[in-house]
Amino acid sequence: MTAVSDLVAVVDRLLDPVTGCVWNREQTHASLARYAVEESYELVDAIDSGDDVELREELGDVLYQVVLHAGLAASFDLEDVAADARDKMVRRHPHVFGDERADTVEEVVRVWRAAKAAEKSDRRSAFDGVPRAMPPLERAVKLLERLEERGDADRVVASVLSAGSSPGSGPVPEDRAARAVPDGSGVVDVSWGATVLGSVAAARDAGIDPIASLRAAVTALEDAGRAGERA
Repeated sequence: MTAVSDLVAVVDRLLDPVTGCVWNREQTHASLARYAVEESYELVDAIDSGDDVELREELGDVLYQVVLHAGLAASFDLEDVAADARDKMVRRHPHVFGDERADTVEEVVRVWRAAKAAEKSDRRSAFDGVPRAMPPLERAVKLLERLEERGDADRVVASVLSAGSSPGSGPVPEDRAARAVPDGSGVVDVSWGATVLGSVAAARDAGIDPIASLRAAVTALEDAGRAGERA
């Protein structure tokens, strides 16, 4: 037995229909989805902290989510999940496991993209596979990456900025805004959003990581706020 197989046994016990945990037995992939997101963000926090003890703990929490989802599945188990990941990594690294040659990071990216394109040949759009559930900033960056690969990022961003600045593109009318933001936190202003998107695109053009940069600024905001509490 290994620690991983022990963890699988623990999850199997939790999901046992007779002797398991009532809460765990009632869960579904959908009900657990938010925990996967939360644990992933906590993992990013641990990475940012540089604390190996915290990193180890958060990696374990993410692993637990994977094992739990595999335990809930009817048509596959953790071995199947691991086998799929193994096979995918072998396919996408033909320069390591095959006859391809890739001696630079740029060449590795090219090989990876070619292998991925072959796997996803049934996709009809460059944007297929970009999750709509991603936070807007992360999703914007991912979509911009796809556009950059396609070669028309500047044109598409310009079209959005132009549409966002046109008459009638400002705040969403009150009846629509009420549905869009039911908590009453504000109206949806498309022109403001387009301006932010333009800033994200400009940052990428300048070699700036928009996600890491905003995360650093928000961390500074929190630190300043906490300092105010101590004053």
